[in-house]
Parts: sequence; structure tokens; C-alpha cells
Amino acid sequence: MKKLFTILLALITVSISAQNRDTTINYDLNFDGKDEIIKCSYLESTYEFTLQIGSAASTGTFAESYDMGIEIIDINKNDNLREVVIKGYGNSDQNDMYFFQYINGNIVSCGHLPSNFGVEARGNSILTEYGWMGFWDIKFEYEFDSRNKTLTKIENEFYDVNKECEVKTSFKLLTGRDDNSVVAVNLKPKTKLTIVKADITPACEPVNGYVDDMMCDWFLIKTSDGKQGWCRLKDFYENVDGLVWAG
Repeated sequence: MKKLFTILLALITVSISAQNRDTTINYDLNFDGKDEIIKCSYLESTYEFTLQIGSAASTGTFAESYDMGIEIIDINKNDNLREVVIKGYGNSDQNDMYFFQYINGNIVSCGHLPSNFGVEARGNSILTEYGWMGFWDIKFEYEFDSRNKTLTKIENEFYDVNKECEVKTSFKLLTGRDDNSVVAVNLKPKTKLTIVKADITPACEPVNGYVDDMMCDWFLIKTSDGKQGWCRLKDFYENVDGLVWAG
């Protein structure tokens, strides 16, 4: 009986510790030579977190998260402020990120980025966000307005892909990003391909009431002998070998 009680107590302890997470770090956030005490507590059952810096506190909620962490970055090296990033770790190791600054004893919100695979700041007011697009990774960029505390996405027409594959079943490349475009290349099996870049903005007509935007993306594809053309993902993904799918 004593052994059974010990096991039950251990299970209860594990359950409690799995739901309540606390992280504390010390860091100079405003370049005054003094470290701030930065504490974040997280309740796994509700996805809620509370950030505390000094006597100031701010709360938020992750979309979904099994754990939480704190990261310090510096998006704009000229504003003499560093950003506190509260990260919620979600499915497939995707991050749900909230950004804060500490100004005159107050915690100031600076934006939120859901479902990414990490960010990078180089101090030039541009924040790079990494995402996964099924078989290739993408880099989004955001401009940080230090005065208004906002992140604005920089929209690009194309994103680099640079993935190699081989034709398994014949398909066509078109001269333009239009389903009615003239055929540029009729690809034969065993042809070596490089998927050069993507246009991720298009959408297809709904199928059974559902629109899968990713499958409608246009890709510029180049053959090993220099021919090239465009093809939607839905029209080639099953016709090639060599792409590594995950996520």
C-alpha cells in the first residue's frame, strides 16, 4: 500500500509540474547597464502565459502549446531597446511568438507571429521569420516600426525554393502563371529538375467547399538543359521523385 501511495503521489507531482511552467532570466533590456528580472509563467491547460518584468505584468494566450520559452533579440539596434520574445512550442515544433519591449517600467506589446519555425533579427529593423511549406522552407520578412511598435509584413512576389527532383510521370510546364498559358515544355520521365522559385499568392477554385491554397501555388521549374516554365503544385507534386515532405 505504501508503495502504491508513493507511485500515485509521483504521478500527481508530474501532472502538476507539466501544467505550470515558470522561467526566469536576467537581461539588460534598455542598455542602462542593469539587468532586468524577466519572469514568465505558463499554464499548459489553458495555454495562458504571464510575463513579468520588475513590477509590470502582461498576459497572453497561445493558440496551442505544450511548452514555453523566453528569447531576447534586438530588432532595431538604434532604438536602445531589446525585445523579449515569449515562445509557445506547438505541433511539429512550430513556434507561437509574442514580442514585448520594456519602456519606463512598462511592458509594451510589439506584435505576434503564429506558427513559425523561428525568427532572426540583425538590428536593421527587419525581422526574418522562417516557415515550412511542405517540401521547402520559406523566409518572410517584417519591418519593425520602433515608434508605433508594429510589425508589417514585406510582401514579395516570389520566394526562393531551389529544390532538386526528377520527373517520375510526364507533365507540362507552362509559359506563364495562368492555367490557360501556352505549354513551354513537355517533361519526360527521368528529366532532372530544379524548382527555382514560388508564387504563393494564388488560390484555386474550391473543391468540395475547401480551398487548399498551398496546392495552388505556382512554381518556376527549370530542366537540366536550361528549359523552364511554370506549374502549380497540385499538377506536379505526385509526378516527381526526390522532394522531402514533412510537417
